[in-house]
Amino acid sequence: MATSASKPTASNRALIIVVLKWLLATALLGGLFWLSRNSLAELQNRQILWSAFAIALGIRFLSLLATFSRWRLLVRGIGMPFSFRETFRLGMLGEGCNLMGPGAVGGDLVKATLLAKNHPKRIASVMATVFLDRVLGIWALFMLGAFASLSPAGTKPGPELAWTVWVLWGGSLAGLIGVVLMLIPAFTHSRLMHWLTTWKFVGRIVKELMDSIQLYQGKPQIVIGAAALGLLGHFGFLASFYFCAQSLHQGQVYPSFIDHVVGLPLPEALSAAVPSPGGVGALEGAVAWFYQQHQRSLDPNSTPEQLANALSNGLLTALVYRLTTVVMGAIGLVYYLTSQNEIQKARHDVATDSNVLTG
Repeated sequence: MATSASKPTASNRALIIVVLKWLLATALLGGLFWLSRNSLAELQNRQILWSAFAIALGIRFLSLLATFSRWRLLVRGIGMPFSFRETFRLGMLGEGCNLMGPGAVGGDLVKATLLAKNHPKRIASVMATVFLDRVLGIWALFMLGAFASLSPAGTKPGPELAWTVWVLWGGSLAGLIGVVLMLIPAFTHSRLMHWLTTWKFVGRIVKELMDSIQLYQGKPQIVIGAAALGLLGHFGFLASFYFCAQSLHQGQVYPSFIDHVVGLPLPEALSAAVPSPGGVGALEGAVAWFYQQHQRSLDPNSTPEQLANALSNGLLTALVYRLTTVVMGAIGLVYYLTSQNEIQKARHDVATDSNVLTG
């Protein structure tokens, strides 16, 4: 019979989960490199446009500022003081946490913990701002792709990509309806919403979303402003992606800027859902798939060599974009390393005051 001493501790379980996540990421990347091995061998003949990479890096930094400002608006919208300097510090600290491996959710959790330590009686409200910030960000990403699909400058999606446009419009419309309804008190307090919170798998998510939205009922301008900042931030992230492509693929066939805006929201969303650190492997695979399907949209009779080249171009673009996140994360890592004692104390204090934040 196993004794309590033989059971894995919480820290050991966390370590096992992190190792498994990195194994998944390594397997995904390894498979992509194997599929692209022939095309990647030709990289030595390409000329890298460093100016385009510098532009991608600068745009990503500005986009992060828009994202940080979105969360600041939501926090201040519920009456909590939150300076831009502190917003920037916590935002970059979150980027550093993501670089260390726990992923975007882990970075958000650390940011929320540090903010909550100064507001021990409003821990649930702090967590609600983080949750709503994430939801509005995804909604803005889908809306951006949906609107861009109307542009005549983009490539007409072939059968392999046409469904993604419908998903973007469906997600945008569903998000709009959801936010409008959630801003109506009679709906959030209805029996229907209470019933949904009792569902086994989605109940907790529905409850967290309701708790988030209820804080802003009567303040629609806050939600609209946060969504607008979400559009601005994601527009920048996708523009950064495009300039990463420009830095690598001179003389190559690759998606246009509009094509990137339409085709990348789903890969971005997928990378946030796959349980690998920071979506490593998942984002690269999804972008490589998008590039390949874009090649099919351009030429339904594409040769296997053209499809393989498109796959490797997508993989390389995603890897260079990943490099921009590493550069920003390295800046955040300075904040992370200098805030270790503060993080540990905040986790202890918040966990003592409430069960909302754990681990």
